[in-house]
Amino acid sequence: MISVVITAAGNSTRFGENKLLSDLAGRPMIVRTVEQFAKCSQVDEIIVATRRQDIAFYQDIFARYHLHVKVVEGGNERIESVYNGTQASNGTIILTHDGARPLTPLWLIENLIKAVEEHGAAMTAVPPTATVKYAEDDLIIQKSLPRTTTWIAQTPQGFRRDILLGSLESAIQKKYFVATDDSEIIAAHGHKVKIVPGDPVNIKVTFRSDLSITNELFIQDKPEQVETLIFESQEV
Repeated sequence: MISVVITAAGNSTRFGENKLLSDLAGRPMIVRTVEQFAKCSQVDEIIVATRRQDIAFYQDIFARYHLHVKVVEGGNERIESVYNGTQASNGTIILTHDGARPLTPLWLIENLIKAVEEHGAAMTAVPPTATVKYAEDDLIIQKSLPRTTTWIAQTPQGFRRDILLGSLESAIQKKYFVATDDSEIIAAHGHKVKIVPGDPVNIKVTFRSDLSITNELFIQDKPEQVETLIFESQEV
């Protein structure tokens, strides 16, 4: 059984308001994100981890769009949200994903599942298009990282249930909170993580300019799915 845990408990500080409720071609962004995984026949359940005060609101949103989603309470840290979502799941394979990545291609989800089945732990990533520099607090370049051996992490990422739960439990006990990357926690606990080549289109919406780009990409890729319905978001 395959479960997807989507994190949606962040504060959207850099965006300025709850970005997951922003309009993306006529629907809230979080709905578009869930819809991508609902298209995958291999996915058995989808879980969204959000803030306690938002649970009922998100349940209403998903019901409105006829999406079968289990909404659970997230945590102050991303890994706590992933942990809570995993605990509420039934899957032997768990995919973890950012609520603000609504353009994940179906083929990428399928490739990730295949890699997890083979390796036990896998992540999607893309090679950088520019040279990556390494510097510490003084901002003096210490070295350049070659593009041929570096990758920019994306989600979804995927893990066998026992690998994910064991690593998260240990990290939470040690207060080892890596803000955005589940695979780093898995690797830190001795597990090898396979890279699945991702897609540059699979961007994470962080700033308002990202939303404009995402809307344009969505319209270009799925013009027939753009609706005239405008979602009236509320502050949550």
